[in-house]
Amino acid sequence: MRNTVIKNIESRFESMLDIVKTMEPVLLTQQLDIAKSKSVGEHMWCIVGARESYSRALIKGEWDGFSCSLGSDDNLEEIINALNASKMQFEQAVKSLDNWTQSRDELLVSLLEHETMHEGQLIRHIYGLGHSLPDSAKWA
Repeated sequence: MRNTVIKNIESRFESMLDIVKTMEPVLLTQQLDIAKSKSVGEHMWCIVGARESYSRALIKGEWDGFSCSLGSDDNLEEIINALNASKMQFEQAVKSLDNWTQSRDELLVSLLEHETMHEGQLIRHIYGLGHSLPDSAKWA
């Protein structure tokens, strides 16, 4: 089951990267006219930070707090680089582990839930702004 969860996380990472690579940079700062709307860039900050934080937690074996290295949520190139770097950080964390525990398995599932939730939010957000998504976006 763990391998399936890891495979699904990696699929969500690829889908998110496809979405971001095909979007117009102006979308990063646009918000929907609804309460508590986050911009696409703000979602990206949370996604990158979660990937980094969960990767660190996997290595430690328990949650170690949230932090994000993404300096700007309105620079498309920086976001793409951070998505790629956080993907690599996750892959390295998984490869480094030889002692899987229940806690680490739960962290994997939580990361998958987080990534999937944000992907769904972004799909609705981008459609709500009248833009399209790449065919590779599974839930679109």
